[in-house]
Amino acid sequence: MTLTPPRRFDLLVVGGGAAGLSAASVASRAGSRVGLIERHRLGGDCLYTGCIPSKALLRAAALAHAQRQGGALGIAAHEPVVDFTALREHLNRVIARIEPEDSEARYQALGVTVVRGEATVESDFRLRVDETLLKGRSLVIATGATPRLPDLPGLSNAPWFTSETLWDLEELPRKLIILGGGPLGCEIGQAYRRLGSQVTIVESAPRLLAGEPEAISQTLATALSEEGLRILTARRALRIEQGGGRFELILENGTGHLEHFPFDALLIAVGRCARTDGLEALGLTLEPTGRIRSDPFLRTSRPGCYAAGDVTSPLHFTHVAGQQGAYAALNALFRPLLRLRWATSPVPRVTYTDPEIASVGTEAGGDVAETLEIPLAEINRAVTDGAIHGVAHFGIDRHGHLVSASLCMPHAGESIAQVALAMRERFSLSRLLGLIQPYPTYAEMHRRVATRWRERHVSPTSRRFAAALLGLLRTLD
Repeated sequence: MTLTPPRRFDLLVVGGGAAGLSAASVASRAGSRVGLIERHRLGGDCLYTGCIPSKALLRAAALAHAQRQGGALGIAAHEPVVDFTALREHLNRVIARIEPEDSEARYQALGVTVVRGEATVESDFRLRVDETLLKGRSLVIATGATPRLPDLPGLSNAPWFTSETLWDLEELPRKLIILGGGPLGCEIGQAYRRLGSQVTIVESAPRLLAGEPEAISQTLATALSEEGLRILTARRALRIEQGGGRFELILENGTGHLEHFPFDALLIAVGRCARTDGLEALGLTLEPTGRIRSDPFLRTSRPGCYAAGDVTSPLHFTHVAGQQGAYAALNALFRPLLRLRWATSPVPRVTYTDPEIASVGTEAGGDVAETLEIPLAEINRAVTDGAIHGVAHFGIDRHGHLVSASLCMPHAGESIAQVALAMRERFSLSRLLGLIQPYPTYAEMHRRVATRWRERHVSPTSRRFAAALLGLLRTLD
């Protein structure tokens, strides 16, 4: 078959998830000819199997949990009746409500040429999608990532799921095991426990959320355990055995002792791998992890080719992918005149458990001179809400600037934005102390840490001077 001459574009974007959609949108608004290639459906993981359905699921689970907890507030408590079919229909309605924002029609209206199918790079920036040839002056790779699967004997015959296929469950599992104690495992585990499943979380590290401060991790583990989740840390999954009409996960606990745990469903949440299939002809340099290597300007090893989102970033967040997509598109379009550096500001992250966990910055850089921990019990809004579990952990440099913060409390994701702004603009804690926070809100936590830091750093000389001045004023009265 004779192929028609390639359609020419200023920019070709491969992948229609958060990074790709952002890149295509920004490029089209800049007046360029943009081709967007997507093999499945626009919107990517976030819309269909990630952020959107998971947060709708968590909301439903929170309502179920609230029905059980009313007694503490004088409201008659009762066991909720969960209609799992109706719940799945609700999740689909939520997706359908947001879907038009990422639809093909919307992007075509912006002037983007949307091409459906599997993209294969033939040479330079010449791509084939089925029988269609596309040629771009520049290229943005935004193919995302896919769940990583462990080498676990017996897995192929077991009822296992990932974040992409979990939504295919038609019935609430009686016994759910989750491999992985990261954000996904903790969020989904708590949700399914609240909906009525028996849930076991298995983590190979010594604790959940290993990237967070230990006080944060321990607070969450306590909260989950009190809700009835079984938390197994420092465990290694060996194999899956089947017999007598049931499946068992076999674990090793570090001392050679084997443990057997039956399950009806197994959720695998042990990380993600970059999608790079079909891009071999570009000869891109990959990191040892399999991600595409890119520099601070999101340039790959191939001139004119940029990467954005999960395919290149270790930070698998929609907000990161969206911003990277915009930066990559502008750098690709206007090279070599424009060089926007990505990651010039701290990146906040949120784990949507209850209590919610939000963090920004890291103590690993060595700038932390001191740390402060504030228990949630000191925040009056938490007392009025009956919030029991919570703590905030702050890392501070020698000049009184926040270097890191981890909040474990209700609405932490909303509160972390103020901290991120303070870190980006280099506000000192003294300046943050001067900001009036509304009362009673969880934002009082920021004033609380600033006050605690100020109390630590009032010098003896300043105290003596204040005492002497007050003494003088008393003699004048």
